[in-house]
Amino acid sequence: MSPFPTDMIPNILCRLPVKTLLRFKCVSKPWGSLIDASHFVKSHLHQSLKTNNNVKLFLDNGAEIDDNAYAVDFDSLNNLVQFPRPFTAEITKYRSRIIGSYNGLLAVYHREEGIALWNPSTRKCHYLPALDEDISMDHDTIPGYNYDNSTILGFGYDKITEDYKVVKMLRSKTQNCFKVTIYSQKSNTWRRIKDCPYDIPINYNDGAYVNNAIHWVGDEILSGRNVIFGLHLNTEEYLEVPEGKRSSEDKKCGAYYCEGFSYMNVGVLGGCLCVSRDFSSCPIEDHVNIWVMKEYGVKESWTELLYLSRNQWVTNIFHTRAVGYARDGNKVLLDDGGGQQPAWFNLEDESSHLLCIPGAPQLVSIIIYVESLVSVS
Repeated sequence: MSPFPTDMIPNILCRLPVKTLLRFKCVSKPWGSLIDASHFVKSHLHQSLKTNNNVKLFLDNGAEIDDNAYAVDFDSLNNLVQFPRPFTAEITKYRSRIIGSYNGLLAVYHREEGIALWNPSTRKCHYLPALDEDISMDHDTIPGYNYDNSTILGFGYDKITEDYKVVKMLRSKTQNCFKVTIYSQKSNTWRRIKDCPYDIPINYNDGAYVNNAIHWVGDEILSGRNVIFGLHLNTEEYLEVPEGKRSSEDKKCGAYYCEGFSYMNVGVLGGCLCVSRDFSSCPIEDHVNIWVMKEYGVKESWTELLYLSRNQWVTNIFHTRAVGYARDGNKVLLDDGGGQQPAWFNLEDESSHLLCIPGAPQLVSIIIYVESLVSVS
């Protein structure tokens, strides 16, 4: 019998889940070195993204004091696992929240303890250094542990420099602006960049990473115009996303005039930028529309995906953000962003049902991540 060709081993191993690979590191020193090697980490990640395997749904308990996090396979919603969080939760302390996910890394924010980069698949965690005092002392903080409009956050990956970055905007006490700092994983340092030219009077979710930029909803400081804007992670320039049609050609609410809306949550759906429009001033019924930008930066590619009315929807519609498509593409998983019960929306018959996972908390915020071996530092 001919020996097994050793050049086939990496090709086989890169198709296995992270948990199995971590066990296989103990088989031999060569296997351990292979699995730790950066080229293998990239190959394994590429294989998972190409096949859409090893995709997990992270469940962030939003209603109870819970030191554990939970995850299930996104396609089947089975194989529930729980693991300790990077920051503990106490009744008298603030709870942490996930501010973004990319390539298997999650950025976790805790108002008192700071920010950490966390890989829940490898259970590794890196705590970011603190900001300089001259910036943090000028922060116009607002009491509370959840979202507020004085601390704006985002997490993404600079594909040009291959560097994971965290953006933190702090509303200044002394100036009418957000002071902006950006963290680089490669240098493990924070650096001050130019102030944000937009105000963010309402903040319901963290930044959405698409096309090498992190995006938020805000207002122009001078005109007050409601816009979707981004910060490019490589050039560190602010950009404005072109707006689509102000109204839908098919007004399901039945109103003759229904164009007065404000942007609420910006997110990522199927790799595309998406946004929810709040029509709480509609004369017929309160509702929200979710639009998707099929081709980034192209105004004409904005497409209306779904319509949610307050009377018909099963949870709080006005914090709603789209999380992901089901594998068949016929359903969209929606999260209210405030620790309520997520729900599926069927794009074909417009029915809905709540997400229920036995053994897991029901009132959760959710985020999708892919299992990977990517290092946190």
